Amino acid sequence: MPIIRNIAISIVIGLIAYAISELILKNSIQIPSTVPEIGLLLLFIATSFISQLVGGSFSESEGESESESSYNSSDRETGTVKWFNVRKGYGFITRDAGDDVFVHFRNIEGTGRRSIEEGRRVSFVVTDGDKGLQADEVSPV
Repeated sequence: MPIIRNIAISIVIGLIAYAISELILKNSIQIPSTVPEIGLLLLFIATSFISQLVGGSFSESEGESESESSYNSSDRETGTVKWFNVRKGYGFITRDAGDDVFVHFRNIEGTGRRSIEEGRRVSFVVTDGDKGLQADEVSPV
């Protein structure tokens, strides 16, 4: 069903873009009647549709990683940020169980520049990475 919604939105955006181009070029809005005019309208619609597909795939993949966890809630642990270097993009979290786990900025939930403050209580899932244990799906408590 989202594809139908994307097509409808693309048609509306294409019509608006076409109307604006008509106003700029001809100072009036007319229904496209020649092949070049129809081609221009279809170009606006196709461009809008493609941008939604590309933009949608990025935002959907980000949304899935944040809202749909691949871990059970019982797998989550809590701990305190020991330190985090914003420039390097990594740090360590001290688990409530006592040992430290590595955390990389990519594993911090959220958008934009992701970092966590020293001393902050966080919730996370411990995974076994290439170089040992690391925190995943890190979020503030």
